[in-house]
Amino acid sequence: MAPRKPADSGTDLYVKLYGRPKPSTPAAPSPRARLDDSTSSAMPASSYWADGDRDPTKKRDIPHFFPYFYHSILARNGKPLSGQNILALIEYIDAKLIFQGNMWIAEIEDPRTGEVFKQRLCGPLDEYEFPEHRPDHVIDFLWAFRTTVRPGLRQFVDQTYTELTSLDSRLLQFGSTLPFGIWHRN
Repeated sequence: MAPRKPADSGTDLYVKLYGRPKPSTPAAPSPRARLDDSTSSAMPASSYWADGDRDPTKKRDIPHFFPYFYHSILARNGKPLSGQNILALIEYIDAKLIFQGNMWIAEIEDPRTGEVFKQRLCGPLDEYEFPEHRPDHVIDFLWAFRTTVRPGLRQFVDQTYTELTSLDSRLLQFGSTLPFGIWHRN
């Protein structure tokens, strides 16, 4: 596949460098990760959000992570595109994103949404039906949660990309194979 030209506009560094992935790229979300799934809780998750905070007409404008975001980070660090490296990177970004998501939900003081978030998205990554898509499902959940979280999500993506592709990237501490548990290492 021939590389696409970078987009001229957009706030995300990844989009500027590589353009937006085609909308059909991500796989269908897991039934357990859908926001309108009422089987995980007595009430649908959408009932936990204040009507004024939801904007159903605004689609997520953050590109999906899988697979281009991970491929870009690994390539910028000179790491091979192996399954081990991609999963280790997914695990690291997922842990950071879940931590940040829990902080945003706690700051807004919405314990019911916090419970739904924990039940659906905060379990062990290897027990998730589609682990490669969980960071995208977390972003989808938080995107729909409140409009006030959206600028923080955009900033999280930009900062994470910059952090992981900078000259002092944490990933450069490891050889050609990234270990699991990067989140827990100093």
